Amino acid sequence: MKSVRLVLLASLALLLVAGCAASPKTRDYGVLDAKLEREALYIVPFDATLVPTDFGEPIFNQFVDILNARRKQTRVGRFVILKEELKEVEPAWLIKQNYVSGDIWGYVESSGCCSTDMKVKSRIYLFEPGKNTPTFEVFVPIESYVDHDRSTVAAAKARMGNKLAQELADAIIKKLTP
Repeated sequence: MKSVRLVLLASLALLLVAGCAASPKTRDYGVLDAKLEREALYIVPFDATLVPTDFGEPIFNQFVDILNARRKQTRVGRFVILKEELKEVEPAWLIKQNYVSGDIWGYVESSGCCSTDMKVKSRIYLFEPGKNTPTFEVFVPIESYVDHDRSTVAAAKARMGNKLAQELADAIIKKLTP
């Protein structure tokens, strides 16, 4: 009887902890036909001006790497990084393309003597040709905790960035997979 109670308590605790974890929130603003073949999907560098450079740039690079590694799951011919910021791209050309743009913001580190709490937010948008508004939006808040006796802040920051890139890429691949 005690072991049953213990298992039930452990299960309840696991559910409570899992329920507190932040997860991606997606929003559809239209119908995206994943069966449609797309020659290219352009990726606009994320606006990451409100996060440390050593955090934002690796997230974007890893996001693109994941998309390319999983491209065969989709009907996208290639993922192409645009070298310019969104404001520098010719609007008449961009409106004719499939593209993803987004931003990373709200990076906060709160350190004490023995631990550090970190959090960051990101939002990306998927646009289709001929549309001024996105067809699909992904919002991902990430929180992390590091005990200084078990890991470094730099390692925890890298893990948090990896998780963010993975969740953003997973959402885009899922949306583009027939």
